[in-house]
Amino acid sequence: MRIGIDLRMIGGGSGIDRYLTELTHEVLKLDKTNQFVLFFRDANKSAPFQAYGHKIVVADIAHYSLAEQLRLPRILNKENLDLVHFPHFNVPIFYRKPFVLTIHDLTHTLFPGKKMSRIFHRLAYHLVFNSAILHARKIIAVSESTKKQILERFGIDSDKITVIYEGFSQVYKMMDKQEAFAAVSQKFGITKPYLLYVGVWRRYKNLPMLAQAFDKLIAKGLDLQFVIAGQPDDFYPEIKDQIFAIKNSSKIKAVGKVTDEDLKLLYNGANLFVLPSLMEGFGLTALEAAGCGVPVACSDIATLREIMGQGAEYFDPESLGNMVDVLYNLLTDPKQLEELANLGLSRSKHFSWSDAAEKTLNLYQAL
Repeated sequence: MRIGIDLRMIGGGSGIDRYLTELTHEVLKLDKTNQFVLFFRDANKSAPFQAYGHKIVVADIAHYSLAEQLRLPRILNKENLDLVHFPHFNVPIFYRKPFVLTIHDLTHTLFPGKKMSRIFHRLAYHLVFNSAILHARKIIAVSESTKKQILERFGIDSDKITVIYEGFSQVYKMMDKQEAFAAVSQKFGITKPYLLYVGVWRRYKNLPMLAQAFDKLIAKGLDLQFVIAGQPDDFYPEIKDQIFAIKNSSKIKAVGKVTDEDLKLLYNGANLFVLPSLMEGFGLTALEAAGCGVPVACSDIATLREIMGQGAEYFDPESLGNMVDVLYNLLTDPKQLEELANLGLSRSKHFSWSDAAEKTLNLYQAL
């Protein structure tokens, strides 16, 4: 088969970027039979993939744009593809050749936010999303929870959706914790034991609640810092304002977007990784932290229960009191932290990108 993969979202630092990068490398390593055509928005982003010897096409077309709907189908059709894998819902509505679609979550549906505050944007989103769901030959959901949400909202045949779990990069592995802390202390000015959050600054991530919980932990006598890795979102300036409105805002370290190597250090140096989201499609950062041997506390929501199992401690993300109690009990019990870290590390071994790639290739071949 001649298979196209839409890689235009590589390089943005998002979860989809990570998914595309890791999965595509593993797919191209495994598959020695099919021909692939790789579509990039920027030629420079194609460099790590050139060694595989497959055709690379530069399609400098913005996501969610009119050009994506009108020009991209023409570019795809020129390549005589038997199948295209779109890693996100933004499939051109007039593209009618066979394609596979990955749905990571229904965040834009359930938490539309400011990026879809206008009626036109909401209508366009629903049109494109519904068209993609309807016309895909197969849909990959990254968790059973995401599959369930799709079925509940769209009423399609369950057999159309295949669950293929994500993996996590082997960059994220255990290292000496004292060495990691020394490194992040020198690089980022972190001087105390710290809670770590990694991800975007959006409403559904529930960061202001975590900041308030941190404030109360300090009030209870814990000597901590709160480290946030990830770029603030200009669409949500109020999130940053709310985070830094707490009494102990001087103890917050916002380190911005970091390299994989620095993120490995931040994970390994942390006392506890916390993911307080109201919604997740998979929860990759919790898995990365667990793979580094760091104890994980996260929201008691279906997706995170599914992915982390017994490898995390859970709290109600909408109850500040419960969040504080769970975090305090963990942070004041070194034995429980160690046990939780071991359980998380064991859980992380159930997920790999090579397994995800093998299952994805099997899906391609079945069409």
